[in-house]
Order: sequence, then C-alpha cells, then structure tokens
Amino acid sequence: MAALRLEPLQSVDAQAYWQVYVAGRTDLPTRSVAAHVERYLALPPEEQRTHFAVREGPALVGTVRLLPGTITGFAMDPGHAGDAAPAVIRALDLLRTQGGGAITASFDEAYQKAFESLGFRPLFARLRMEAATRRTPASSLPLRPPEESEVPKLSRFFQEVYEGHLEQALGMHVGSEEDWRGYITGILRGDAGRFMPDASFVALEDDRLAGAILVTHWMGAPMVAEIGVAPDRRRRGLARALLSAASTRLAAVDEPRWSLYVTVGNDPALALYRDLGFEPAGGRTVTAQLAESLSEHSQG
Repeated sequence: MAALRLEPLQSVDAQAYWQVYVAGRTDLPTRSVAAHVERYLALPPEEQRTHFAVREGPALVGTVRLLPGTITGFAMDPGHAGDAAPAVIRALDLLRTQGGGAITASFDEAYQKAFESLGFRPLFARLRMEAATRRTPASSLPLRPPEESEVPKLSRFFQEVYEGHLEQALGMHVGSEEDWRGYITGILRGDAGRFMPDASFVALEDDRLAGAILVTHWMGAPMVAEIGVAPDRRRRGLARALLSAASTRLAAVDEPRWSLYVTVGNDPALALYRDLGFEPAGGRTVTAQLAESLSEHSQG
C-alpha cells in the first residue's frame, strides 16, 4: 500500500489515464478512450484539477475524481484490481485534508467489496440499459417538442413527478424549485450532453403538462436524460407513448441505438423498459456512504 500515491492528473497523461479508466470499468456509456479524453480536455481548469492519477512508481495504475465529500470516477488497471482498497484509502486521506463531513462514493459494482471493506454502505445502484431505435405508429396523444420558454413549467412538473418517489427516499431528485430549474436548464444547455429537442417531447392536457421526455446526445449516442408522467396520469400508456415517439424520431435520423438509466428497485419502470426492448448494458453503478471512521485503516 505504501507504494501507491495520488497525483493531480496532468493533461499530458490524459490518454493513459482514460485508457486505465475504460479498462477498469464495466458501466460506461462508451468505451471510446478518445471520447473521454475529449470531454476531460473540454472541462474548465478547476474541474480538470479534480482528477487524480493513482500511481505505483512511475506507472499510472488507477483513476479517481475527488469532489467535496465525494469519490467518483474510480477505476483500477485490471492488473492492479487487488490494490483497489489501498487506492481508496489514499483518496480518503486526501479528502480529509480538504475538510470533514460525510463521504459518498460512486463506483462500478466490481469495486463494491473494496469499498465495503473500508466501511462504505451501499445506498442505491443504477443500471444502464440500451435498445435499438425503431419506428412505431404515431400515438393519438398530442405530443410536441418542448420549448425553451417552458423551463419553469418543466421544472415544476418534474418536481411534482418525483414527489414521494422511491428515488427521493434514496436521496435523489430532491431540492427546491430553484434547484429543479437549475437542473432542467442544465439539461437543455448541454450539461448531460447535447440536448436533442426534436427527439424530446411533452404531452399537454389543457395547457397542463401530463408527461415529458428529454433526450440528449451523451458520449456518442442518444440518452434519455429525464422522463416523467404526472402522478394522476400514470398507468395510461403515456410513458410508453413518449418513449416510442422519441425512438421513432431517433430512428428517422439514423441513430441506431439509445440508452437510459434506471434505479435498481424501480420495478415498474424496469418492466416497461424491458418491454420496449431495453436490456442491461454493463455493470451497475453503486452509490455508497462511509458509515464508520477509517482512522484505523489510514494509519501506517
């Protein structure tokens, strides 16, 4: 363990860093090293500085990104998979120098044993699913692309959609109306990939939003960034109609495949996605929280 160290990632090492990242993960939206390098180099300098290389001697053997109270972007070269726990300890030591508080980690399920051995307890897991796009008959429901002026309406809509949802109990999709407006604005401006307005739809009933799907082009392929149906309009086929309309549009512009993420345990959504041809693609991404002091692990 003493041989491992964390060093800020230098741009000249970006290729090697992302090669290790891709080799050490199973839950990625793309395995294109070039796509990851391009995204990293496009980040502002302050965000680039949150990436750290795990080194053993001169060799780059792992990757990690450290945000306030958060470990993410963790991967180890397959030949150094057994060093995952010591690498996490190095990350925790560095986080502690930046301040106290609860520590959360997001990682490929392949590293779950290493994180759990250090006191992390899983909160939830997310599963990436993929499907071929396909043309389907147009729905009789009135669907149209969302308009930029509808951001406030979309923000309130998704806030209502997730009120009391399974994911809120897990700490996701929570926040004020202002937080939601920032989140939806971010999707439309490209925070989750290039927004695809022509493949995104809203369903209106007397000027009221009954459903919405927002699609972006993320890491080389279209992705469902958000989908929701008003609580009193569920189980009427609206989510299926929204997904089918988006899939039809993507097929029309020669996008062969698309993806989405679902929280493990959200069985109704999972059943719908499977029925529409979505299948798991890669491993699960686990989010966990440190449940005990690591002082005894960090010593020595």
